[in-house]
Amino acid sequence: MLLKSSLLLLFLANIFSKNIKALTILFVIGIVLNLIYNKELLKSLKKMRFLFFFYFTTCIFQLFYIQEGEVILKIYNMYITREGLENFGINFFRIFNLLSLSWIVNSKNLLKGRFSSYQNVIENVMDLVPEVMKLFKKRMKIKWFFRHILNQIKVKI
Repeated sequence: MLLKSSLLLLFLANIFSKNIKALTILFVIGIVLNLIYNKELLKSLKKMRFLFFFYFTTCIFQLFYIQEGEVILKIYNMYITREGLENFGINFFRIFNLLSLSWIVNSKNLLKGRFSSYQNVIENVMDLVPEVMKLFKKRMKIKWFFRHILNQIKVKI
C-alpha cells in the first residue's frame, strides 16, 4: 500500500511540476525505484529502444522549434535558446519519469480489477512499436497497418 501511495505522489509531482530540477530529482528517484523493484529493467529498456529514439528526436525538434529567449548556440539560421533547452529537458524527463513509474507498476502487478486487462494490451502495443517501420518498408496504407497491429495483439492475447 505504501508503494502505491508513493507512486501516486510521484506521478502527481511529475504531472504538475514545471521545474527541471524537481523533474531531475524525480528521474533519479524513478531510476532507484526501478533498480530496487523491477527485476526486468534491462528487458524493459531493450523493448523501448526504438521509442526512446523516436521521442528523443521529437524533443530535439522541440529544441530547435523555440527560437525566442536567450541564445546559447547559433547553427546557421537556427538558434538553441535557454527556454528551448528547458522545454526539452522538462518534456524529456516528464515522459521518461512516466515510463519508469509504469514499469514499476507493471513489474509489481499493482493494477487490479478492470485495469489489469488494459495492462496486457498496453504491453503488447509497446512491443509492437518497432513494427511502425513495416509501414514505411512495405508502403502499407495506414488502415492496413492498424489491422496488422490489431491482429498481432489478438494473437498475443
